[in-house]
Amino acid sequence: MTAASQSASPTKPTAMLTARIDRDLLAAFDAVAEGRGGRSALLRTVLQQSLKQVIDAPRIAPRANGAGNRVTLSFTDAELALLDRRAADRGVDRSRWIKALARRHLGLKGNVDDGLRDALAPIRMQLQRIGRNLNQAMKAGNASLMADSGLQIERELRRIADMREEITEQVDALGGALRGDSAYWEVAD
Repeated sequence: MTAASQSASPTKPTAMLTARIDRDLLAAFDAVAEGRGGRSALLRTVLQQSLKQVIDAPRIAPRANGAGNRVTLSFTDAELALLDRRAADRGVDRSRWIKALARRHLGLKGNVDDGLRDALAPIRMQLQRIGRNLNQAMKAGNASLMADSGLQIERELRRIADMREEITEQVDALGGALRGDSAYWEVAD
């Protein structure tokens, strides 16, 4: 190509568009695109035709504060299945899980995901129940100290000791879950 022909057709700046669609829809689109210059060419044509149909529609400025940097990753079917399972275990979608994993590995702030909160909620509720029981046992112990009470203080003190042990176990379980979350995100370099 000569310098004259290069200047006659300057290239427009381009941008990339990514869309998640059903595999069957993509297969049908690819079948149509095959005879029309490929996926990108057909998609450009479809977008141009769509914009012509909504020429009078109101225009809204794109968000300025959105994260515009994207990374594309390719995984095998087995890796993708494992990613989906791990994400589901954490109560998030695949993209959020991968983003949290990358942020954690980079040492950036990561949020406690909903999956961990859901796992810790029953432990918190159990600790609250035990605390109520402990308060009741303490009231009973105090009442037994009165001269005219028929309660046996030794039995109540044993109940209190048992509940304190159970609270300690639950607190340890809660700490283990929180440490487990931290260890979960650690990856080998």
